[in-house]
Amino acid sequence: MKQVLKHPAIYQLYQELGGFFGARVRAIRQYLPLTPGMKVIDIGCGPGHIVRHLPAGIDYVGLDIDEPSIAYARARFGDRGRFDTRFFDAAAVDDLGPVDVVMMNGVMHHIGDADLAATLACVKAALKPGGLLFTLDGCYAPGQSRIDKWLLDNDRGVHVRDAAGYRALLAGTFDDVDLHIRNDLSRLPYTFAIGVARSGA
Repeated sequence: MKQVLKHPAIYQLYQELGGFFGARVRAIRQYLPLTPGMKVIDIGCGPGHIVRHLPAGIDYVGLDIDEPSIAYARARFGDRGRFDTRFFDAAAVDDLGPVDVVMMNGVMHHIGDADLAATLACVKAALKPGGLLFTLDGCYAPGQSRIDKWLLDNDRGVHVRDAAGYRALLAGTFDDVDLHIRNDLSRLPYTFAIGVARSGA
């Protein structure tokens, strides 16, 4: 399954059929206040479909290290934002910051603790005072269904954490962190950890 999902179109179909993409859209609408004129960096944007569901008039930059996904995004959504194949690092902060929002949809569970801490430090450096980091990832939770756990165990990301793990990583960089655990956002049984962290003024 992991190999098949590397193709951008198949990955998006899986996300749509399972309701995982819709879960991202609903979570953004509920927890991330976006308005026209905001500058947004989307780390790990994949094939770029989320930009269709963001407000018109935002200044959007999608980043991913997968060239086929970026090529797909540029071909289909190049009129809605900019898409670049690059790591999000200190050089990206200098080139793209400061911004109002950084999104990491389904990204943290692909990154080990040490590398994620470095990435989050770069996110904080890229945010304007009062800017927001929005994260969404699959999450282990007590009592979750066998299907839920199987999907998490077989995810392409090998660093799926529980709520305490995600919170600890976000709180290691940001003082103001809210973490929301939801299992009612997708068609298939699935637990999401939604993080909203605010940069200090």
